[in-house]
Amino acid sequence: MKSTVNAYYILTKPGIIKGNAVHVLAGALFASIWMPNWFVIFAVLIGTSLVIASACVVNNYIDRDIDKKMARTKQRASATGQVGLRPAMVFAGVLLSGGMGVLAIFTNMYVVLLGVLAYILYAFVYTVLKPRTVHSTLIGAIPGALPVMAGYVAVAGEITLGAVLLFILVVAWQMPHFYAISLFRKKEYAAAQIPVLGVVKPFATVRLYILAYQALYVGAIGALIYTQTITPASGMLLLGAAGLWLGVSFRSVKSEISWARSVFGVSLLLSLMLLAASVLHMVLTR
Repeated sequence: MKSTVNAYYILTKPGIIKGNAVHVLAGALFASIWMPNWFVIFAVLIGTSLVIASACVVNNYIDRDIDKKMARTKQRASATGQVGLRPAMVFAGVLLSGGMGVLAIFTNMYVVLLGVLAYILYAFVYTVLKPRTVHSTLIGAIPGALPVMAGYVAVAGEITLGAVLLFILVVAWQMPHFYAISLFRKKEYAAAQIPVLGVVKPFATVRLYILAYQALYVGAIGALIYTQTITPASGMLLLGAAGLWLGVSFRSVKSEISWARSVFGVSLLLSLMLLAASVLHMVLTR
């Protein structure tokens, strides 16, 4: 029984859920002033997490043949057959219904529409295109950046310029993050015939793409400060972390894999800095 429960749990990709929860919370706190509406924030966190979990279950089953070829994913219940297709889809349906219900009742229709858009783009468009085009990374970055927007809109009650700029910021963060993964997991992706950038392009080209998106990330921070979406102090915190990220990316390369892992590692720090900056923003705008 325990192993079955764990199999279902793993199908939801809890790491992705936790990462997106950080962005949902950050977006909500950036839209808050001193005393946040914790009930709405809790609702958008729960609802969004359930919707993401459902999309991940669907993604796992569409990807199950690919997952069988990769050491990191070949033991997933979808790949081994431990959880059958029918019960998994029922599970996904329950998660989706619960998540959308929470968002519809306790947030607003803008958040619901963002959830529907993210679900379709991730579970179907991105998943179907992943083995077909190198551009699937950018396609997947769109639903990956919608949670921060959902958090902001849940509190603000409307889609604002600030919400859009936070969306752009997270897209710009995701691209180097995933391009770095494509480098240090190049052999796995090649074996599964997934045309990620690290497989189809030389290291020098991948590095240029990473630097270009990092520049966009810095530009997005500047726009967030200029539009007063975030306080200057929060912006300086984000810029300091971005400077560290750029420093790692510009350093000399002795090992492509080590370099990529360093870029990836600092990107995880930036995700936490976004949350820290949102807390600072909330406190300073009291």
